[in-house]
Amino acid sequence: MPLACRLLALFLTTPLVAWAELPTLEPEPGIKARVEQDGDQYFLRQPDASRTRLQIPDEDIGNQPRFEVADYDFDGHVDLAISIAAGMVNENYHLYLYRPIQRSYEFLPMPERLIDLINCSGFAGLQRRPDERALYSSCRSGPRWYYDAFRFDEQGQPWLYKTLQVQDDYSPDYPYLFFPLFEKTFDQQGKVVASRAIDDNDRTQRWTVPAPRLYLYGQPNQASRTSAYLIRGDACEVLARQEQWLLIRYVSRKGPLERWVSLDQAYDLHQGYSGEPHPDGLRLNVSDFSAPNAHLFSLSLHASRQITLEHVEVHLLFTAADGSRSSHRLYAANHRVELQAGADYLLDDNYIEQRDGQYLLYHPDEQQQDAYVPFYPHLTSGSYRVRVAITDPNLTAPLYAEEEVTLDYPAVLPEKTATP
Repeated sequence: MPLACRLLALFLTTPLVAWAELPTLEPEPGIKARVEQDGDQYFLRQPDASRTRLQIPDEDIGNQPRFEVADYDFDGHVDLAISIAAGMVNENYHLYLYRPIQRSYEFLPMPERLIDLINCSGFAGLQRRPDERALYSSCRSGPRWYYDAFRFDEQGQPWLYKTLQVQDDYSPDYPYLFFPLFEKTFDQQGKVVASRAIDDNDRTQRWTVPAPRLYLYGQPNQASRTSAYLIRGDACEVLARQEQWLLIRYVSRKGPLERWVSLDQAYDLHQGYSGEPHPDGLRLNVSDFSAPNAHLFSLSLHASRQITLEHVEVHLLFTAADGSRSSHRLYAANHRVELQAGADYLLDDNYIEQRDGQYLLYHPDEQQQDAYVPFYPHLTSGSYRVRVAITDPNLTAPLYAEEEVTLDYPAVLPEKTATP
């Protein structure tokens, strides 16, 4: 169930006590405490008849507090929660936990060691999960809900059990690969014991192998390669990401298998070229941009059937004289490409320029303002064969140019005095 739906269900089913209906608590048989109001202040009459002034959570729109009675630390004794609306959707909470040894209620602050680890600034939108013996805290920021889950130690202190982490590690080297949300599960010592990539509906993210053959690794390093591999089309669950490495779970005939894969290998466009006709009936043509005094980068598409490309990315694949290979993502088209059957489409027709020692190609930005992109990556001097490829989510496979351009680097171009 999506988190937003769970929060709505929680709101409709949690026993709330309105500000005018102050609760009485019975943490043990015959032992009682009650909430009292004195003007605009609230007090808890403890079992020993002493009074504790209750701390009301911060709010900014004059809302009244509400009181909830439940066992929040799962020790078998009811506790007191005070909630107050903060904004349109969030609710801030304060907790008073019953301490059976002292036979009194005690305010529970958020431990300082957890402040920098959690998504919400304190307890918020609380939801008890008895099946996990966990207390979930949820808050919304911008378009997304975030949550933290706590368990309690023998002293009744919370420790971080689960949290939602946002990883903004999009890399243009791996087309359309972006897993921004990860749910992390910890043990009491703070060690990660489980991880999974999720979508906005809490569903585990899946990834399909794009390479013809992709070897599996025991650790995120080249030295741990195993003899096992996956093939193009194999679907996996995504568990974690560490720079250019992805931890996946693949269900094989022998059972679930958790291994690392190299994204550099998975998205190596060099290995996908076969020279065979493209399965989508497309053809990519490129001009000889190494021609002296005519460094024109002209790129065109021809389609044998109608197809729409939503997010075209253009890549340059370099092969040096010694056989070493590298690739360079040149740009994203930043517009939809509508291809008609039997028609040609000009994707680019601009000169490579040299400005202030850089090789640049004119390409408007996402707002269609004038801009330039680097044409050559950091290459060593020498001869190269260059093939152009494009990728798009609607393509069955990357599309490669039929022509391969041979050039010497660094290229000799007229120096432009103006800067972009």
